[in-house]
Parts: sequence; structure tokens; C-alpha cells
Amino acid sequence: MTRTSPPDVGRKIKQIRNEKKLTLEQLATKSSVSKSMLSQIERGRTNPTLAILWSLTQSLDMDIADLLDSNRADDGGGGHKIDHVKAHQTPEIQSADGRCTLKILGPVDLVTQTEWYDMMMTPGGLLDSDGHAEGTREHLTVIEGTLTVRNGQEEIHLETGDTARYDADIPHYIENKSQKQARALMVVLAP
Repeated sequence: MTRTSPPDVGRKIKQIRNEKKLTLEQLATKSSVSKSMLSQIERGRTNPTLAILWSLTQSLDMDIADLLDSNRADDGGGGHKIDHVKAHQTPEIQSADGRCTLKILGPVDLVTQTEWYDMMMTPGGLLDSDGHAEGTREHLTVIEGTLTVRNGQEEIHLETGDTARYDADIPHYIENKSQKQARALMVVLAP
């Protein structure tokens, strides 16, 4: 059985910051993430939101996929293996409002082509996204509760079991307008 650990995002940020010869204060200024928050992230005391991860990776000139890539063990070559990620080891990111948690189900090495997430959104939660790469589409299936999806001028309401497939290369959002938690499976396909 292969065991993997969640990526140590804080350690990687600190390592890259040091490689780029940036102080905590310089990275904080460059990323608009407070120095105290950055220190807590680097020490593994807090989990950053998606917005904070995005700001940090953009400021460090790196892809989010590189930050989340946990160094997977090599199978020794030629052998068959099963990667086993325990539930508590699945990396998570949060929306800026803290009301949406995305468990990253897909392997990091496919992130430029295919991403899939287990999404939990509390009442009033909003996942607001800028357009992704041209030709990108999202597929959202509601597993529990209800969600609203808007892209461009079109807005649809999804009930449990419904799926929406939509262009994600323009600004779009997913919102929980109900009074109950919602859960969905989201797949993002890039061209």
C-alpha cells in the first residue's frame, strides 16, 4: 500500500521564498498577504484560502500545481502500483469567503488538463472565478442541496442530481443561495 502525505504548502513557500532571496516582509508586500498570515502558513499553523494561494504563487512566479505537488514515492520502476490517498491526506483549498471548501481529488500532474474537486459550500457561500484558459469547460454535479451557476448573462438553478456543463473561460460563479449546505463534484477540463 502506497501512502502519500498532503503537500507541505508552507514549507514549499518558505523554500521558494528563500531561493528567490525574499524576506517575509518583501513577499507579504508583493502578494498583499499579511506578514503574520504568511508566517503562520510557512510554519504550518494555518491553511491558506484559494485566494491567498493564488496571490502567493503569482508573486513567486509559479503555478499552483507546483505548490500542491506532493513528492510521490517512485514505485521502483516497472512495477504496478496503486496510489492510495487517505481522506485526511486529501489537499483542500478554500474560497476567499471561507464558505466553500474544495477537496482536490485529481492528481497534481494532470492539473493543466483535468481537475476534479469534491466541493462543500455552506449557505451564502460564493465561488467567484475569473475566466480560465480559452476553451476551458466546467462540469458541476450537485450531490446534496442546491446551487446556482452563472456564466456570462446566463444563470441556472441546480437541484440534487442535476449537472451543469458550461464555458469557464469567461467570469463565472457558483453560489449557495439556500439555507442548507451543498455538496457537488466539479470537473474542470482545459483544452
